[in-house]
Amino acid sequence: MAAILTQDMNALGVALGPGGDASAARLFDQVGNVNTTVGTVAGTGVTVSEKTSQIVKQTIITLTNLSVTMTDGGASGSIGSQKIYDMPAGLIKILGARTKLTVVAAAGIGATATLKHSLGTAAAATTDALTLTKANIIPSTDTVLSSSAGSPAGVSIVTAITALTDNSGGSATNTIAAQTGSYVQATQQATIASLAGKINEIIAALTLAGNEQTFTVDGTSSAADIYLNFGVADAGSTANSTLTVNGTITIDWMTLATV
Repeated sequence: MAAILTQDMNALGVALGPGGDASAARLFDQVGNVNTTVGTVAGTGVTVSEKTSQIVKQTIITLTNLSVTMTDGGASGSIGSQKIYDMPAGLIKILGARTKLTVVAAAGIGATATLKHSLGTAAAATTDALTLTKANIIPSTDTVLSSSAGSPAGVSIVTAITALTDNSGGSATNTIAAQTGSYVQATQQATIASLAGKINEIIAALTLAGNEQTFTVDGTSSAADIYLNFGVADAGSTANSTLTVNGTITIDWMTLATV
């Protein structure tokens, strides 16, 4: 960001009229505090734009005929991965993400195969199961291909948790009764009911919050990478193949601390 000149602030103060000097000072102070640190695009056929509001950023990654190599691993299924973005160095909190893609699969992947995709801080490896850091931004999402084409779409929301049905016969309280040396059925029932009640309160709170999946990436020693991952189970893959991917990936994130 170019340096803010005193004459610029004075000119704005005059334009704002009475009391304009103070208003101009506050405005320039806010502009000066905007965090302009951004990441860099990675991958042929990938472009990126940034939107910044103070320390919160929205990164929109556009994929144009991105070619992703799919490697058939036999019983382990077929996997492919493309690094699409390098986060800036620092402690980064991922607030949410969404993928809206179109995919065309070449020969080697079944015309009606189920294609998995995810977004994570690690590349797909070993098997078509996209879990852990391979899917810590957007969880693995299935898309059934039709004539070798599909429209994968994913969001950073975890699957809703089913509430417990309490058939213990006990009465829930906020206190777990002391467990004596001898078995007391009523005590055990009350304990189970109390635990079930608290678990369901947690589930309700998560549901109210939309089950949003947010997490913090520690890029203070090494900036984190973001990968778009794909997988096809063994039954849907017969040989190495290629995916042609178009669409957008939107990631909202914020810098908690810079290096």
